[in-house]
Amino acid sequence: MDWQRSSKGKRALIVGAWILVVLFFASQRYIYDATHGDAARFTYYLASSAYIWGVLTPLVLLFGKRWPVDERTWKRSVPIHILASLALTAVGVFAEASIAWLPHKESWAFTAALRHYFTHHVQICLLTYWGLLAAFHIYRLYDEARRRELHAARLEAQLTEAQLTALRSQLQPHFLFNTLQAATMLIYDDPEGAEEILLALSELLRTSLQTLNQQEIPLRVEIEFLKNYAAIQRRRFGDRLRFDFKIEEEAQCCAVPSLLLQPLVENAIQHGIGVRKQSDVVLIHAFLDNQNRLIIEIKNRNSALDETPENLVSRGVGLSNTITRLERLYGSRQVFAIRNLSPRGVAVSLSLPARPLPLRIAEFETQAVV
Repeated sequence: MDWQRSSKGKRALIVGAWILVVLFFASQRYIYDATHGDAARFTYYLASSAYIWGVLTPLVLLFGKRWPVDERTWKRSVPIHILASLALTAVGVFAEASIAWLPHKESWAFTAALRHYFTHHVQICLLTYWGLLAAFHIYRLYDEARRRELHAARLEAQLTEAQLTALRSQLQPHFLFNTLQAATMLIYDDPEGAEEILLALSELLRTSLQTLNQQEIPLRVEIEFLKNYAAIQRRRFGDRLRFDFKIEEEAQCCAVPSLLLQPLVENAIQHGIGVRKQSDVVLIHAFLDNQNRLIIEIKNRNSALDETPENLVSRGVGLSNTITRLERLYGSRQVFAIRNLSPRGVAVSLSLPARPLPLRIAEFETQAVV
C-alpha cells in the first residue's frame, strides 16, 4: 500500500541521515587526531560517534520531554538531569575506554585505560549532555511560540469570518426589506409591475442563498446579481432611471465580496432619483488600472453630498457595512472613497487587489445565476 511504502521510505531516510551524521563526526575527530599524531583506530571514533548520536541524543530528548526544565518544574527536573547526565557519562566513558583498551590489552591495564578516559573525557560527555538538553529546550520554546502564533492567527481568522458573516446577514434583511417596500408601493397602482418585482426578488434571493457561504465571488457573478436588482429599480422608476454597465473583460473574473455593489447602487438611487424628480443615470464601471488593481466606480448624475462622507457612513447601514467588510477582508490593501462630481452627481470608488478566482469556481457560480 502507498502509506506503507511512504512509511518505509521515511524510516530509510532517517536511518540514512543518521549514518551520514555518525560518519561525518567520526571522520572529523579521526582527522583531527591524525593530524596531531594521536589517532586511534577508526572503529573507536565510529563507536563513540554512534553512542553520542544513537544512544545519548535520543535519551536526552526523551528525558527533556519527560522532565522539562522551566519555571514551574526546574526544582524537580534539574536533579533528575544531573543524575541522568552522570549515569550516561559513566556508561559512555566506560564503553569508550573499553573500545580503546581492547587493541592494547596486552600492554595497557584496563584500570589505567578507565582512569585515562574518566580523567580526560568526563567533562566532554557532561557538556555534550547539557548542550543537547539546552538545544532541545531552545527548540521547544521556539516550537511553543510558533504554535501560539498559529493558534492566535487561527482564532483571529475565525473571529474575522464570524464578523464578516454577521455583516452579510445584516445586509440581506436590509436589502430584502427595501425591495419588498418598493413592491408594496406598486401593488395598487401597477399590479403587473409589483408582480415582476417579486419575481425578480425571488431570483435575487436564490442567487444570494447560493453564495451565502462565500465571502468572495467573481465580479461577473456580482454584476449579474446587480443587473437583476437594476431591473427591479427600473420597473419602480420607469423611464426616469437608467443604468449603464461598463465592465471590462479582464476585470470580470476578479474576486469581490458578495453583495458588495448592491448597497452602493441602492444608496445612489435613494439619494438621487429617490428624493429628486429629475431623471438619473447610474454608471457602474469596473476595470484594472496600470498597477493591476481592480477599480470599481459607481456614479449617478442627480445627487449631491449635503454632508461629510463620515456622517453618511455613520448613518447608513449599506455604506458602513461595506466599508467594514472591506477592512476585514483586505485591511490596508483596499481604498474606499466617496466624492461629489461636477457640476452634479456623486461617485463612489473602490480599489481592491486584483485576484482572479479559480476558473472552475467562477464557472460554477456563473451557471448558478444564469
